[in-house]
Amino acid sequence: MRKKKYSAPVFAYLYFQILIVLLVLLLRTEKGTLELWINSYHNVPSDIFFKNITHLGDGIILIAPILVLLFVRYSYTILLTWATLIHMLVVVLCKRILFHGIPRPAEYLADIPFYTVPGVSLHHWNSFPSGHTASAFMLACILSMIFSKKVWPQIIFLLTAILIGFSRVYLMQHFFMDVLAGSLAGVWSAFAARWITLSFFSSKKYRRSLYPKRKVILQDLGQPQASA
Repeated sequence: MRKKKYSAPVFAYLYFQILIVLLVLLLRTEKGTLELWINSYHNVPSDIFFKNITHLGDGIILIAPILVLLFVRYSYTILLTWATLIHMLVVVLCKRILFHGIPRPAEYLADIPFYTVPGVSLHHWNSFPSGHTASAFMLACILSMIFSKKVWPQIIFLLTAILIGFSRVYLMQHFFMDVLAGSLAGVWSAFAARWITLSFFSSKKYRRSLYPKRKVILQDLGQPQASA
């Protein structure tokens, strides 16, 4: 495989530009300020939208694209499977060991009244990083790698991941810093999986799929079919 394969150039460029801008903004803002400001602009349509789109960041969702990619190309499935395993390991390590017990907005801002979206159960601990965001950005980055020659799919994947990440803040489940860290964990996992796939699963046999591709010889197309 060529080094440029699975590079996701558009996704990577836009993502890191947005990441830098948001990091600068967060470093100049007190923790909880932006979250409370966004919380003050709740409305019913947004509640419904973000309450539902946040579920696209559930880890269980990743099973579907892994199975679908088996019918496209084995190397794609391997790529996504490795990225899934790596990002899950990173998130669990951070939440359960490295940053265990960090309070979420519901706990950190317990003395400040804020709006809670109906039907949403708020978590209180293990805030850093956002697992939903990590899953969303990892999958978006992997799909952008697969569609690395297409501009608009990469933009759509990135925007979808951003909406999922933003939903975690809108629902007061995470701080912006948790979301940024989750996105970085997801993107890093995708590129780590890319290195593994290019290094160890680049042979021709991994370009096959469960979907049989029949090779048709052009000269045979003009020949009449033999009658039974």
